[in-house]
Amino acid sequence: MKCSYCLKEIERGTGFAFVNRNGTTRYYCTNRCKKLNLDYNRKLRIRENKPTAAKA
Repeated sequence: MKCSYCLKEIERGTGFAFVNRNGTTRYYCTNRCKKLNLDYNRKLRIRENKPTAAKA
């Protein structure tokens, strides 16, 4: 399974599972990921590598 915040693979028997009232389950690899997503309501920002402009 993957972390719901950072998308890293979680080994079996480690991490946290959070079950919402509606029955959906979120998995977190560390307490940091859990806090950032649940307590601070932050979303993961994934940047794509964009080509840089060539300097003349």
